[in-house]
Amino acid sequence: MKFNKIHLWVLLGLIVLNLGLYFVNLNDFFVSDDFDWLYNTKTSQHSLGDYFSANYYGEQGNGGSYRPMVNVVFWLNYQLGGLNPLPYHLTNLIFHIGVCFLVYLLVLLLFEKSEHKQKIGVLAALFFSLLPNHSEAVIWIAAVADPMAAFFYLLAFYAYISFRQKESSFAKASVDKKFYWLLISVVSFIVGLLTKEFVITLPLLIVVWELYEAIIKNKFRWQDIILKPFGYWVLLIGYFFVRYNAIGLAFGYYAQEKFQLNVAKLFKMLVSLIVDLGFYGQARVYLTDFFSSNPLIFCALLILTLGLIWLVLKKYGFKIALLFDSFLIIILPVLLLNYNDLNDEGERYVYLGSVIFCILLSLLVWQLQKYKLVQKIVLVILFIYFAANLINKNYNWQTAASLSDKIIRQDLAQVVDLNKADQKLLFVSLPDNLEGTQVLRNGIELAIKLYYPGNQISAEHLNAYVRLTSKNYQQKILYWGIYPTGGYIAKTFDQKNWVTGFDRRETSDHIVELWNYNYQNYTSNTIRLIFKDQDGKFIKAEEEPMEVLIFNEGGLQKLR
Repeated sequence: MKFNKIHLWVLLGLIVLNLGLYFVNLNDFFVSDDFDWLYNTKTSQHSLGDYFSANYYGEQGNGGSYRPMVNVVFWLNYQLGGLNPLPYHLTNLIFHIGVCFLVYLLVLLLFEKSEHKQKIGVLAALFFSLLPNHSEAVIWIAAVADPMAAFFYLLAFYAYISFRQKESSFAKASVDKKFYWLLISVVSFIVGLLTKEFVITLPLLIVVWELYEAIIKNKFRWQDIILKPFGYWVLLIGYFFVRYNAIGLAFGYYAQEKFQLNVAKLFKMLVSLIVDLGFYGQARVYLTDFFSSNPLIFCALLILTLGLIWLVLKKYGFKIALLFDSFLIIILPVLLLNYNDLNDEGERYVYLGSVIFCILLSLLVWQLQKYKLVQKIVLVILFIYFAANLINKNYNWQTAASLSDKIIRQDLAQVVDLNKADQKLLFVSLPDNLEGTQVLRNGIELAIKLYYPGNQISAEHLNAYVRLTSKNYQQKILYWGIYPTGGYIAKTFDQKNWVTGFDRRETSDHIVELWNYNYQNYTSNTIRLIFKDQDGKFIKAEEEPMEVLIFNEGGLQKLR
């Protein structure tokens, strides 16, 4: 497919649109896991090549994630901007725009015989640009692997289809071009695998595409279905071998090799992924909980919806069935993960899968072309609905980043004497998230090392956080007091579960407990904090040998 002027205008339009949608977030401060990547990038003694045979810390055989291309991206951005967040955000956005454009190109390729393919492709790319559940993948710097891996996944698939189409062409010029497309596909597949694990499903997607092509053309050749994708399977096996040698795990993640198949959790994740395509915030939380508790209703509605889509789009034949199967294949690697039960955290898991949703939605909307007024009304409603939710999510990310910035670069300097040597700081009730957007669940210790490198400060955070909303983040959430038998106790102002974290953790220095604990969503309404001396005996409140810092009323405060 030639890159003509129309493609160029579409690309330019997508650049302008996405810059407009995400412009306010380009200078958002770092949050949570960002500091882990930044500190590792700044202080690592490893060469970039080391990360291709080790985890993201450069350690071999010690678990962790195997995503060497993410290490490369962070290294490049650090060379460009250091602790300036702009190049990091731009990287996420550039890959996202690339994915949007590939959605357009894929529609042209998959529906090449449709006379309206251009307009359908543009519509699908617009929907993908506006989809609210992309905020996490585009704005959160530490989530760069999602748009980056999705870009190479789609590019590899697009190039493979182009290769196969050129291969079936008898034009003289096609001989060289087909291998050009095959090379792009193979290289993109390899880079994608080295970026994030979900790219492992590409060989299966190619096989399914070959099967549907054989059905559509009524021409079954085992060479096409088995031999053509064979090289991708070989590369995948090689990837698992390299991954195992690098982190000690062929499958699994972090330190977990075993997959524990829990049908209820798997079903709930499937529900979450599907519901999140069209519903956001508390609407998604409510619907996910409802459908997870009523599987028969969900399955009936899903079958009915798929049946209606098939009925409306039946003129496209097996191409629609291919899209259905593609979605299922794409989400396979994330089905064993979990969305947050309280908010939209984890939406990046459906980032790649939403490509299929946008293509189907554009096809459905285009079917209304005979009813121009209805089509325009539907488009306006969808654009407003998507844009309003996206802007709201982007604003939440900006607020979360501002909180992180305030805590690290303003509050710390005001609350703590940074010139004092050998300080021990203990953080408790830091903001975990703000309506699903990351704040400081992780990274406070590394952030201090990054922004106060000359100070000898020892920092530790307790796994007891507060979750925020766009309305309460500046209000008093916890009431702290001295517990009669020793230590401190903090209760939420309304006795609702605003505290999240582990139910109990004990070290040689302290014990933290969350009372009235909800084991389904890991929340509680009370924190109990007890300190111990070197002999393991409890220390009276206000005699603890460290400075305890809490988050309340929108900023850091001393506990005493």
